[in-house]
Amino acid sequence: MGAKRRARKDSAHKQELVRRFLAHADHEDLGWEKELRVLEAAKELFGRFGFKKTTVDEIAERAGISKRTLYEVFQSKEKILAELVMFEARSFRRFCLDQLARISDPVERFQTFCELSSRYFSENPFIGRVAADDERLYKPFLDNELHLVEDGIEHMVTELLQEGIEKGAFQVSDVPATADCIMTLFRDFTYHSSERGPEHEEWISFILRAITRE
Repeated sequence: MGAKRRARKDSAHKQELVRRFLAHADHEDLGWEKELRVLEAAKELFGRFGFKKTTVDEIAERAGISKRTLYEVFQSKEKILAELVMFEARSFRRFCLDQLARISDPVERFQTFCELSSRYFSENPFIGRVAADDERLYKPFLDNELHLVEDGIEHMVTELLQEGIEKGAFQVSDVPATADCIMTLFRDFTYHSSERGPEHEEWISFILRAITRE
């Protein structure tokens, strides 16, 4: 495959990922109903036993469908995990936007976003392990999905920073560089939040002290 053709294919794949990330699922579709059951089963089993030890047969049994039906929806266990990551990212994004829409103060909005993120990964440690991917187990088949999820998180951080600057609450001279620094802390303190004690929430206060106008 030529370089240009490969680039077009990669671009099309990324555009499809973005569409999936932003899309709202049609809950009246029977195919989606089966997909949701598989994702819920996979999330439970991956969380309890890990990705490697969980089999497709176990996921199908937990979802209450046949293995053949599962393969009509997903091509492999790796595809199940990829779609689970995208589904969780979409769900969390919509939840955050809904919660933040009720808050007007930019400092409180930023703090709430960080707290919601910490709580989510604390309650979903498997998703945190996948996102962190410390042992590079998932990068071979989740690289684009994980990049898209992090880009979405960084986009929300950037928007919250810009909003705070516009309202005179934040004093930030370089938004992209600040967002990048925040993402470094975000990865360390949210993806691994289930492994840390209550003191890990201090990272939020540290960021707010650094960016809030005195």
